[in-house]
Amino acid sequence: MIDYVGYFLTCFTTFFVIIDPPGNLPIFIALTEKFSDDVRERISKRATLIAASILILTMVTGGKILDYFGVSINSLRVAGGILLFIASVDILLGGTRKEAYRRRAEESIDVDSIAVFPLALPLYTGPGAITAGIVVYSQATDLFMKAIAIVSAVVVYTIVRVSHIYSAPIIRLLGRSGADIIARILAVFLAAIAIEFVFDGFYGWLSETGLI
Repeated sequence: MIDYVGYFLTCFTTFFVIIDPPGNLPIFIALTEKFSDDVRERISKRATLIAASILILTMVTGGKILDYFGVSINSLRVAGGILLFIASVDILLGGTRKEAYRRRAEESIDVDSIAVFPLALPLYTGPGAITAGIVVYSQATDLFMKAIAIVSAVVVYTIVRVSHIYSAPIIRLLGRSGADIIARILAVFLAAIAIEFVFDGFYGWLSETGLI
């Protein structure tokens, strides 16, 4: 039972830090503030559902995709760790990529397109989240642990949805600077998780080759 709880906490923490509901909330508000409450709700529901579906689908099928391309899970751990580390540095430096996504979306008048891009992709399910999903799912040793990985992703996206519902009072409580501070604190943990992925990948590769 302790292993299951620890695995859930690992999955949840990894997804929460990468998906970053509090850090992305100001961007969601900036992208949707010109719309009515009904339209904002539609965007939120669509973006959350699409993002969660993409992540869960890639988690479940990711292993087969890796086998097809002949990529080992240890290679993915190293590559994913590097990607996650870059993402954490980007957050710590102010999230320049997210600002670019926001500017692009502001040029679009299509509500559904905003829900898909940049909210669902790549804001809430980017390369980092997809890579982390494949890695943590591959670490599951039985069906129950695989279910735990999926449930942890669903829980995080539920938090995303709740943050959208209460976006206005949350922003008033935290302020835009407060949300940025939380995002940067979480980015430190994301960097640590990224380093662990890299170390695990190298350790697994050295074990497979018999060097250790």
